[in-house]
Amino acid sequence: MKKNLLSIVPILLMSTISTAQNHISAGWSHSLYLCNNGSYANGWGANTYGQVGNGANIDISFPANILNLSNIVSISAGYQHTLALKNDNTVWAWGDNTDGQLGNGTNTASNVPIQIPGLTNIIAVSGGKAGYHSLALKNDGTVWTWGRNDFGQLGIGNTNNSNVPVQVPGLSDIIAIAGGEYHSLALKNDGTVWAWGRNADGQLGNGTNINSNVPTQVNNLTGIIAIDGGRFFTIALKDNGSVWTFGQNLYGQLGNGTTINSNLPVQVSGLNDAIAITGGAFHAVAIKSDSTLVSWGRNTYGNLGDGTTTNSSVPVAVTGLNSVAQIAGGTNYSVAMKSDKSMYAWGRNTNGQLGDGTLTDKYIPNAVVSLCSNVSVENISDYDNNWLIYPNPSDGIYLIQNADNYLNNLNKKIDLYNSNGQLIFSSFNNNYEIDISDQPAGIYYLIISQGDVIFKKKLIKD
Repeated sequence: MKKNLLSIVPILLMSTISTAQNHISAGWSHSLYLCNNGSYANGWGANTYGQVGNGANIDISFPANILNLSNIVSISAGYQHTLALKNDNTVWAWGDNTDGQLGNGTNTASNVPIQIPGLTNIIAVSGGKAGYHSLALKNDGTVWTWGRNDFGQLGIGNTNNSNVPVQVPGLSDIIAIAGGEYHSLALKNDGTVWAWGRNADGQLGNGTNINSNVPTQVNNLTGIIAIDGGRFFTIALKDNGSVWTFGQNLYGQLGNGTTINSNLPVQVSGLNDAIAITGGAFHAVAIKSDSTLVSWGRNTYGNLGDGTTTNSSVPVAVTGLNSVAQIAGGTNYSVAMKSDKSMYAWGRNTNGQLGDGTLTDKYIPNAVVSLCSNVSVENISDYDNNWLIYPNPSDGIYLIQNADNYLNNLNKKIDLYNSNGQLIFSSFNNNYEIDISDQPAGIYYLIISQGDVIFKKKLIKD
């Protein structure tokens, strides 16, 4: 049923924080999830610059705790950096900072969250879809940006990078923000969309292919209630459930049955009951009114989740998922959170971004393992959570003991991963010894699961 924009806009304005709250996010190759309503967060995947936020700089293929961060209401992944919005409306960032995308006045990377100075009263953040810049929306409807600016994606009238937040001139009454790799987007409370930055593929939607370092209005697009950026394209959801796209269409990511770029909005074919959207780098995903998913675009790595690797220029059903509450598209992979807070991922998995403990691509949705344990894999104490693992470090043989002996008789699963995220040891029930004497020296990650209780520990082999 077609909704009246006049009735939607007040709802959006009153609930900007809730509509902008991302409990999940996907970047180039790292993923994020808010646990226990934001009391803490987990990250996994590519971690060269510390973008997972667990204090390390090695990739990890299962969820690890983001250190020193709590009371989070929204989280957003950029290319190799991450942003988090706390419930006190402050913004925290970590990961790569080559272009100033952490906004702290330096260009030094950080593998733990750091607060962005002077940025207050924020109600939404965006790391840019596989981008090197960041955006924030204030509660007064203004937009602030920082980071890389070679195509004018900061919207400040020049192409100079900034490692501190700067206000985008001429924008007001904004209720949502989003970023592509080199372009930025803002949704006004009148249902119009504004865009700036790189436009070589028409991703600004203004009928040209000319870059713009100031916001320009997207042509012929009104009644919009949600926006997102792909790498070189843009996706928008109208109040009647239809979805509109513009920009690059090399893989069919515009969803209109062609592979021809468009610098003006085109309608996604056969989709008239969408309630949420996300853009991946080269694909897009939408939640339908029945809480199932459709996707379209590039499918080289199983990005679309339909069990194939065939690209599609029209929406296809994602296999086996229902009751979906949130979605996020990364670079050649997708993640989804169901209403019961369980999380699924599919597509490319080169860096462990699917969170299942492997580096194997998945063509249909696959459950993320060990989600929301609040024990960090960086914990190396000898005794914690009633589990004793000793000796640690060792020459490769570790003994496992539980302080409450009766627990040893319960069903438990023991998994051990190497630092590349590969599962090298797995056992059920009565194993109390781990023998990895045939493995090279280094760091290993142990996960013990007993029902809803998850224990994680870092083991060191001499």
